[in-house]
Amino acid sequence: KREAGSGLSLVYIGAMGLSYDLETVIDAVKSLECATLDLAGSGPKEAALRRQASGCERIRFHGYLGDAELRDLLLRSSIGIIPMFPDSCVGIPYKLADYAACGLKVVESLGGEAGELVAKHNAGCHYNAGDADSLREAILAAANIKDSNPQAFAEHFDAARIMSEYVGWVEGV
Repeated sequence: KREAGSGLSLVYIGAMGLSYDLETVIDAVKSLECATLDLAGSGPKEAALRRQASGCERIRFHGYLGDAELRDLLLRSSIGIIPMFPDSCVGIPYKLADYAACGLKVVESLGGEAGELVAKHNAGCHYNAGDADSLREAILAAANIKDSNPQAFAEHFDAARIMSEYVGWVEGV
């Protein structure tokens, strides 16, 4: 069950690699004084991201977390961020299912299948990768979504059904 929280508590889980628009996320959060950002994971861009976030106590790096710690972090958050460049060749990242399972609103930059799922369930907003203004607007818009249905969004990510559909798709290709 999701915990009630105040303010804009943003979370990013996953790799900190070249396909991720994390620099824009840090820029946006630094200029949104009502927001905090928790980053769980690691990768080749981590050191540069830590330098970029230096001096902003509202941005916290956690490294890799165990399952229980990760779930606690997600349950304390209000918005999950999927900051991927559209040319990353990812359709629906695993983190979308993790965010949905915890009832988080989502701000994403992928568009495509991920964007369609988020829009279909009124579960968040899209932003343009590399554009901090677009991201700030999407975060604020997602925070104001009142009629989202986190349970319906979470149910859409039934693992057994999705794996079956995925295997069928791969066999078809």
